[in-house]
Amino acid sequence: MKKILIALIVINFIIWFGVIRDALADTTTINYKGQPVPSAMAPSMSAFSQDVCGIGISGAVNGGVFSIAGGTMVTDTNCVKLKWAKFLHDSGLKVAAVSLACSADKAVWQALMQSGSPCPIGGAIGDAAKKAWYQLHPEWFHELYGPTFTLPLVTDRSE
Repeated sequence: MKKILIALIVINFIIWFGVIRDALADTTTINYKGQPVPSAMAPSMSAFSQDVCGIGISGAVNGGVFSIAGGTMVTDTNCVKLKWAKFLHDSGLKVAAVSLACSADKAVWQALMQSGSPCPIGGAIGDAAKKAWYQLHPEWFHELYGPTFTLPLVTDRSE
């Protein structure tokens, strides 16, 4: 048993000596000829499952000698307006919320006009708002109702 243990120690010493000798080699030549340039990696920018109004844009270009990568965030202003509209609505400021939603998307303005509830403008609501919108953007009314549209006269209902 003693002989086997001594033999194992000698074999282990020979193996380790060979490994150390190879690790301490004086000359090491690394030849990079014909190998590709390391790739440029585009930065990862994610907004998934987060309540943000930012859109990540990133990219990379890899040349034979030169590589470049970069990225940025772009804010979606329509998304920001709609988030403010939700905040205003939740705060009880419903007219302000509707007004902000109308400014965010023309489709909202059209939907409210077709429903008979024009978007508030300058503090005006109802028929007064409809008249103010017509004075500001008559082409929107012509686009929505046709080129022959004229704003109907509103009679004073207090009489």
